[in-house]
Amino acid sequence: MTPEVSIVSVLVLLIGAAAVTLFLDARQRRIDRQIATALSAAAAPSAPSIRRTTSNSRSLFIYRLANYRPGITYFLRPEYVLLSGAAAAIGVFNANTFLGFSLLSVSIAAVIVAVMVVRGLFGWQRRRAADQLFRQLPDAIEMVTSAVRSGLPVNEAFRAISREMPQPTAGQFAIVCSELSLGRPLEEAVEGIYQRAQVPEYGFFAVTLAVQMKAGGALSETLQTLGDTVRQRVALAARARALAAEVIFSSRALSLSPIIVGGLLYLINPRLLDLLFTDPTGRRLLAYATASVIVGTLVIRWMVRRSTAL
Repeated sequence: MTPEVSIVSVLVLLIGAAAVTLFLDARQRRIDRQIATALSAAAAPSAPSIRRTTSNSRSLFIYRLANYRPGITYFLRPEYVLLSGAAAAIGVFNANTFLGFSLLSVSIAAVIVAVMVVRGLFGWQRRRAADQLFRQLPDAIEMVTSAVRSGLPVNEAFRAISREMPQPTAGQFAIVCSELSLGRPLEEAVEGIYQRAQVPEYGFFAVTLAVQMKAGGALSETLQTLGDTVRQRVALAARARALAAEVIFSSRALSLSPIIVGGLLYLINPRLLDLLFTDPTGRRLLAYATASVIVGTLVIRWMVRRSTAL
């Protein structure tokens, strides 16, 4: 098989995988519109449907491969994320014309880079949505507490949250309202937010509602205590990020230092770095150095996220 045919085959496979995923996403959106039409009590049309919480094994495999979690409202549409992955793979092939690696190596690298880009973009959006849900939870609990003290049921408080709170909280509580209209227990519907977004405080919220529904008692006072606790955790998380700002700045400085130092050396004496661009071995060393810097940056970011997580 000639190199041109191999490159075309890899690109066709990438485009085919993107087309299949786009087809599945379009079918899912069509089902969501049908469910939203049938459930007139559901909230905003931009909110995802509860139908996203169920999927077959094929869709589940694709979701896991792409780090895509159903039930989360992504501000970047999935097709844009997939196009970014395909563009990254094409960029690897174009860079190989300068580096000169074997076709098998560059094909594997292109697939790995495409998957990493797709997973990274979906993961970044999911972490951003989870952070917004975490910071907006105290206001949501306060709205529920005020509604309960006014004599309104919790279901009405959830509907008010789905109408008045910003995204992504409004979308998640719209899903809860849809599930409640289908007969799902209240605590299980709230626990579904935790299962989708992996925000532990929503698990606490669901446990609090379950205990109060079964044991009785002053729900408003319990929710008020929970709201104060969550608000303190939000403040503690902001303080942890502030304390980690120095580490984050150091990691970014370490990542940019090779580029800055290399650029200065090239400006002072271009002959010092000419071999990295003209010699095949130098080009490969440059590629390995770039890959090591990227991997090191990702590891540092992962360590910072783990150290600042509550």
